[in-house]
Parts: sequence; C-alpha cells; structure tokens
Amino acid sequence: MRTASIVRWVLGISATLAAGLACAGPRSMVSRALIVGGGPDLAHNQVSIESNVRYVDRLLPRKAPRTVLYADGDAKANSVLAEVAAAPVSDDEKLLTVILNGPGAQAAPSTTHRAPEISRIDGPSSTDAVTKAFADLRAQKASSAPLLLYFTGHGSMDKGGNLDNNVYDLWGGTGYSVQQLAAEIAQLPARQPVALVMVQCFSGSFGNLLFQGGLPKGATLERDIAGFFASLPNLPAAGCTPEVNEADYHDFTSYFFAALTGIDRLGRKTAGADFNRDGRVGMDEAFCYALINDKSIDVPVCTSDVFLRANTTTPDADLLARPFRDALSWATPAQAAALTELSSQLRLEGDDRGTVAFARYRDARSPQNMARGGRGMRSLVLALRDARTDLNKRHPALADRNGAGFQAAYAEALKAMPAERASGMYAAVEEALKAAAASGRAGLDAEIQQSRLLRFVRLFKTVVLTHDMLEGGEPGLSARFKRLIQSEQRTILPKA
Repeated sequence: MRTASIVRWVLGISATLAAGLACAGPRSMVSRALIVGGGPDLAHNQVSIESNVRYVDRLLPRKAPRTVLYADGDAKANSVLAEVAAAPVSDDEKLLTVILNGPGAQAAPSTTHRAPEISRIDGPSSTDAVTKAFADLRAQKASSAPLLLYFTGHGSMDKGGNLDNNVYDLWGGTGYSVQQLAAEIAQLPARQPVALVMVQCFSGSFGNLLFQGGLPKGATLERDIAGFFASLPNLPAAGCTPEVNEADYHDFTSYFFAALTGIDRLGRKTAGADFNRDGRVGMDEAFCYALINDKSIDVPVCTSDVFLRANTTTPDADLLARPFRDALSWATPAQAAALTELSSQLRLEGDDRGTVAFARYRDARSPQNMARGGRGMRSLVLALRDARTDLNKRHPALADRNGAGFQAAYAEALKAMPAERASGMYAAVEEALKAAAASGRAGLDAEIQQSRLLRFVRLFKTVVLTHDMLEGGEPGLSARFKRLIQSEQRTILPKA
C-alpha cells in the first residue's frame, strides 16, 4: 500500500481509537511564560540558542506576561558566539593549512562575539535569577491556562552517573537538576497547569518531573503537567551552533514550535501538523510532526512516554512483536501518521516492522559498524602525516611555527603548491580529503537514520503500551494517564 493511501486510511479510523485519546485537548493558550536560554559561558553561548529565545518569545500570545532570562543578562554585552564571513582562501592555501595543522583545520569556522538581538532580557540565566523567577511565579494567582516553561541551551549528564537526575546548564557553570526543578515546580499553585519544553542535550531525564520529587519511583503527580524534550537522557541533542543561517537549523525547537503555530523561525508558513483535522494543532501533534520532519540526531521524548515506561514490566521484545496493523488501529491520527511516514523514510514494510526496526537499530550501533565510520579519517591522517614529512624536508623551517624562518618558508611552500599539485605530489592527500568528506556526510546521514529508527521503535512501543494501559491497566493509573494525554493535547500557542 502506498504511503499516501495508508495515511488516508489511518485518518479514517478515528472511531476505533482507544477511549480517552480521540477527545480534543483544551484550547487554552499560555497564561504566562518563563524562557531560560544561554550557554554556561561565553565559549558555549552559540547564536542558535539566542535564535531559539527570540523565536519562542515572538510566538507567545501578545499580552501574555513573560520573563526572559538569557546568558549574562546584559543586553549590550558581546556574549553571543557567532560565525563571521571569512576572507576568501585559495585551494592551495587550504591544502597547505590542512597538511600543516591536521584535518580539523579546514572545518574550524571564524567566530566572534556580538551583543544579543533579543527584544527583552529580564536577567541572566543564572541559578539565582531562575530561583527568583520561580518565586515570582509562585506569587501569581493560578490560571486555568498553562504556564509555559521553555529551556534552551546546554545540558549535562549527572556527574554521579544517575541519568534520572541530569542537569540543565546555567550561566556561570552552575545548573538545575531534575530534582531541583521538581522542587521549584512543586511550590507553584497546585491548580496551575504547566507546559514544559526543554531542548538541551540529555533533556529526556526531565520527564521525571512527572513524579514526586523528580524521582522515577515517586508517586505520579496529580498536577496538570505535560513535558516535551529534545532527546533521551543518555543522548545529545541537535541545535547548539555558531552558524548564523537559520535556514540550516534542524532541531526540536524548529519543528515543534513551527507545527504549533504554523510559522517557522524564518516566518514561512508551515502546514501538515493538524493530523486529526480539527482545525487546531495540539502539543501531541506538534511532537509527532517533529518525529517525522526533524532532520537531526534528536530522539524526542514526552511525559506520556515516561509515564508508560515507568508502569510496565512487559519485555520490549513482546511489545515490538505486536502486528503493525494493530498498532496503527490503536494509534491517534498523529501517531499513525508518524508511524507511517517513518516507515516510509526507513523503508519498513510488513506486520513485523517493530521487531525489524529494533534489530536494524542494534545492528547499526554494533561495534563493527561504528568502527567503519572512522576508517576514512584514519586514512586521511596517515596521508597528511606522509605529506607533512615530505613538506618539512623541502622546507625545514615549517617544522617550527614559532621560529624566525617560518613565515618565509610558508610563503615559499605556498608559491610552489600549484606546480606540486599539478605534478600529482598531493594526489593521495586530496583523494583522502574527498573520501573523508564523503565518509563524514555518510556518517551524519547514518546517525540521522539511526535516530529515525529509534524514534519509530519508541513510538511503536508507546502506542502498544497505551493500548495495554487503557484496555487492562489498573483503573487509577489508567485514569491518570488519560488526564496526562489530555494535557499533552493542549493547543498552547496561537496560529501566527
């Protein structure tokens, strides 16, 4: 069956969806927002983080109160790390630079620090400022509309190896752990709904905010809270780059918020996220839109994923062995579209595709396949070593870059480079450079495909676990899960 036919079919099965999942979620827009963005220091405060802050800030309802905490908090300080256009360099000079300095020399961009271009900055993204922001939120009267907490920047795995308590890195080298953020959220008004989006590396750990104290073994909170995270607790996320061309940004923020509002960070219209065709886009639909369209290494996680996995003992092999046609019939329209489109991207067919996808993922991550990715670079390193040895024999002063004769020797070597290249002297290096570049592109493509495999496997498992929870789960757990799903279905931002 063709992909388009499958999509039309799954969109027609809404009558068979599991009870509690087909209902429309609340339409309430955010009542207020806390945006926290920036790196832990100047060296890691990339321009893409600034772009995220600016993008989400302008998508908020115009009258919604907000607090924006960014980097050092100084709107005039040169704190944003951004690429600058480099002066043109000849191919001869590029080759000479790589031979002398190694393969990394050709990839390092020229960067500078500039002042942030954000319409408002209320303070730094420091521990004290975040703590104060939460104190201010506690003083506000609870609203039936959700509070949006958006964190963009860097994340770290817990230093003690506890992946359930990872950290969002704050300015100055400090951070907020899962358990610290749980303590702050616990003090908010009990009736205040919370929508949480975190896009840093290892952010999936913050799905544990669903539980008392941020502990996976804690009781599930009764608080109305729904969270969406760019990646798993043990995986990095895409998005932190000094590259200034926002058209090249592929990350969870870009796709999730474009789906919610119908406009991307460049102001272009975005469509296709209203999977159930009810005229609005819920957060659950935006999440599935990102699963389909995010061309990066991200493997997004949401709170319902975390809830289901905390409340099952069924082995993965049994869950993934369920027939694909059954999973489609149990899925929401958004989930069914994501399963179908990911199947197409991965060329998965048949009723056993859950098992097949997981086997493919494990094979791709095997030591043998992982080792293949480094062969092109090893060949380049060897070719550069030999070329450098020959070059230093002809121009001995190049061996000491701090020596008095280095500049003259460099000019002499550069002048001779066209004739030497024409003679084939550097053919091995140039071939190795081309092979390494191709290997690098193939390696990135392979990583993205592995991420898609993992997205498919996790979503397949979530759909099966949802069916099992609603059909035979403990009544109290099932009821709490239905409320969580309704929270995730909220439409929190207006169409732009």
